[in-house]
Amino acid sequence: MGNKKKMAKALFPLMMGWGWTKSERKENWKDLKSNMEKLWDQYQDVQKTTKDAWKDRWEKIFPQLMEMQQTFADTLPDEKVSLPGLPTSPLSPKEFVEKMKKFQENAHSHAVEQREHFYNYVVERQQQVKDAVTDAVDQVEEDLDGKED
Repeated sequence: MGNKKKMAKALFPLMMGWGWTKSERKENWKDLKSNMEKLWDQYQDVQKTTKDAWKDRWEKIFPQLMEMQQTFADTLPDEKVSLPGLPTSPLSPKEFVEKMKKFQENAHSHAVEQREHFYNYVVERQQQVKDAVTDAVDQVEEDLDGKED
């Protein structure tokens, strides 16, 4: 096994450490690891800020949309409408809009909740990937510690 390492060093002298000493390789890995962790944290901060901004914006827009629908509903007649030859509607136009508003409010709360769950799922999966990468980098560092210079 030792003979293969010597042969590889002879055939590919730069590949073994790219010309860096053991301490330089360790320092390079340390810098890379630090920068990647910083980048990862910044990326997750951006995702959180985006999610919070979306939620804030939606929480402001949704009541305005409901208010617009209510303004429209206030213009509709209270009496039930029937078209010639068709049965009378069980709901007046105003009652229909009120039922639709209740449905939309229920759908709104479920959609916001699902978005929160999805975001949490994505963050958990990203954390698992980060942990796997960290383990791989730790393994590389261990290998560097055990390497001959």
